[in-house]
Amino acid sequence: MTEDSKTYWADLFLKWGSKLPGLSEEETEKFQTAVKAGNFSEALSVVKMSDELLRNTKLNIAITGNAGAGKSSFINAIRSLNDDDQGAAKTGVIETTNNPTSYPHPTQPNVTVWDLPGIGTTNFPAGTYLSKMEFTRYDFFIIIAAGRFTESDTNLAKEIQKLGKKFYFVRSKVDTDLANEQRGRRNFNEQEILQKIRNDCVKNLKQLELDSPQVFLVSRWDFHKYDSPQLQKTLANDLDTHRGHVLFCALPSTSEEILEEKKKALQKQIWKQALISCTINAVTFPFLSVECDVKILVENMTKYCKSFGLDEDSLKSIAKQVRKSVDDLKSVMQCALAKNITREEAFKRLIEATGEGMIKGKYVIDMIPLIGMATAAVQSYKVIYEMLRRFLDEVAEDAQRVLKKALEGAENNQ
Repeated sequence: MTEDSKTYWADLFLKWGSKLPGLSEEETEKFQTAVKAGNFSEALSVVKMSDELLRNTKLNIAITGNAGAGKSSFINAIRSLNDDDQGAAKTGVIETTNNPTSYPHPTQPNVTVWDLPGIGTTNFPAGTYLSKMEFTRYDFFIIIAAGRFTESDTNLAKEIQKLGKKFYFVRSKVDTDLANEQRGRRNFNEQEILQKIRNDCVKNLKQLELDSPQVFLVSRWDFHKYDSPQLQKTLANDLDTHRGHVLFCALPSTSEEILEEKKKALQKQIWKQALISCTINAVTFPFLSVECDVKILVENMTKYCKSFGLDEDSLKSIAKQVRKSVDDLKSVMQCALAKNITREEAFKRLIEATGEGMIKGKYVIDMIPLIGMATAAVQSYKVIYEMLRRFLDEVAEDAQRVLKKALEGAENNQ
């Protein structure tokens, strides 16, 4: 590495200071230690290991509560599926779950949502529930009730707390409560009714000797409303760095707030992908570096589209729910590449970003020892970073347009 390139990386890393996005505290400490020692190879190694760990991070979410609380419907909503979609959890007015049932996320394979049998039923008394459900396997728990939370719910929460894990109370079917209240009142105030439901739930939980309970109000059919966005943000922010990122990518794109959080989460990873590109370009292999850049672009662009629900399967599911065609939703998308991510299209964008002459020249400077490799590395970092940043901006804007179109349809069909 030349002195000029060392200076470039040192200035870049030090500018970030202690606010290294997308790294855990332990990874940040290792990275900063390597940079301060001038060991840039070690710093880059930390980034590559962090990216590999993120790719392999698994997340297991447990959904539990009494029979008929709406657990299966919530599982479908959090996975962006309709109740009759392939792979959706079975719903019904009676307990449909006899054993812990796993439901992989349709676009994020590292995320699994588990439907647990209702606690306190004849088949699953509270006394044996914990051991039979293998509670240690789950990262956090969502306890759902359609009305009042019971003593079994609070006892369950206390046991989860003993395991050192997080739990969240969700009051489901608030749309039904609101509709009932509206029919019986001349002066209807939605926010007042919601606050009353929330206060009653908290009071009920305190009477059952649970300290400082927090309750989120949700509706399966209006999953973009009420406390759902706040719940989703809380779930992700309470997790560690990598698990939080995995969950943000998996959350349904049903509110502007969540779409913005997804964008922030993905932005934190861009510099890491650009650095991985520059490490490849610091090795003298003619023609290999450009191919690797294209691969990095395709993988990350595909990930962005799936995270924002712009892939074909996600769009079909949304269209079905709001009774519109996929073409209607696609009609508001302005990023052509998001509709068809291919190696050829990514390479075309790479040429547009660097110029065809620079792409050809890149093969030449890769062959110049030290100076050529360092130049190629710096150039690749800048190009890949900017391309991913711009594409993320474009798909985030498209996701907002699709959401607006979808909600418009949903309102018209209610």
